[in-house]
Amino acid sequence: MNIINTPITDQNTLNNFYQKCTKEKFLAIDTEFIRDSTYYPSLCLIQIAGMDFAGAIDPLTKLDMSPIWKLLLNKNILKIFHAGRQDLEIFFELIGEIPSPIYDTQIAAMFCGHGDQIGYEGLVNSFLGLSVNKEHQFTNWLQRPLSNDQINYAISDVTHLIKIFPLINNVIKDNNREEWVRDELEHLSKKELYQVNPDEVWKKIKLKNSNPKMLNLLKNLASWRERQCKKRNLPRNRLIRDDVLINISFSKPKTISELKKIRAIPRNLSNDDFYQILDVIEESHKTKREEWPLVSNSTSPKISKGSLELLKLLLKYCSEESGLAEKVIANTEDLKSILVGQKQNMKIFTGWRNEIFGKLALSLLNGKLAFKIDKGKIKKIDI
Repeated sequence: MNIINTPITDQNTLNNFYQKCTKEKFLAIDTEFIRDSTYYPSLCLIQIAGMDFAGAIDPLTKLDMSPIWKLLLNKNILKIFHAGRQDLEIFFELIGEIPSPIYDTQIAAMFCGHGDQIGYEGLVNSFLGLSVNKEHQFTNWLQRPLSNDQINYAISDVTHLIKIFPLINNVIKDNNREEWVRDELEHLSKKELYQVNPDEVWKKIKLKNSNPKMLNLLKNLASWRERQCKKRNLPRNRLIRDDVLINISFSKPKTISELKKIRAIPRNLSNDDFYQILDVIEESHKTKREEWPLVSNSTSPKISKGSLELLKLLLKYCSEESGLAEKVIANTEDLKSILVGQKQNMKIFTGWRNEIFGKLALSLLNGKLAFKIDKGKIKKIDI
């Protein structure tokens, strides 16, 4: 394989590399980025491989990157990633579109009996029988210059991936699971996956107890923090931590003095930040009661432990029969939803999940399916 083992930093080399890429039917793509102290990831390298060549582009130089953006949106070339969600998020932020068409070998691998989140090292070992050198995995990719060893390490991610793709694709075809993979990849291509709505961020904050009024304030504070973090390019917890937002929401301070007394309030907040937080609190008080977020219903229908265990047994059976990890098919919350009669908008009852588990779950609930133990193994009986 012809590998360019120094970063591509001049326009002529990039343009020539782009021309080679346009002749390929599929390309393996990976990135190196740093996100330790910023809201948005800092893109440091883009590695690309065809079947007989590979290189790494340095986006930190003054290159015109439009050829690469054009390549990512070329409908005639399949872009192969492994666990590519963060890579796709970076490209979406930079070019406003999701690269298309795409293929993710981590998603494909879960339909080949490799669990729900096989790592790159495990994938390379399983399909190529090789070990991945981890020597440079903690490289600061923002530093310059990068050594040849660091560049070769980064490029090896795509030189292995381009060889794995035909192998894993053949396994998928042999098992007639191409449509299953397409269904999962379709989800990965949805823009909503990469768009953060500031008014929804509060839902990810873990709470031990709450009330609607407190949640309304927390929602508005989390929304303010999200917008500020985007504006300043800061990680959320670098500006103000979740637990501090919770403390503010319970305390409802009215003055800067009261605000500063709240436990763990960051010392690096400016007076302007304090005034903005107080404004958010004041505005939150104006929200109509019927518009407050709802507290989770703790009086949800009680679920029989035995019934849940029976569904778990079916899930285990389906997992063993299909070779798919249980978590890929359904989780405990899905099973509880089934037991309380929820069927709408559930992935379990659509596509391949319905074929291998959803239909059987309904048969079990309707008394049309039972289990037996045959030679030490669980077997289902259709009644």
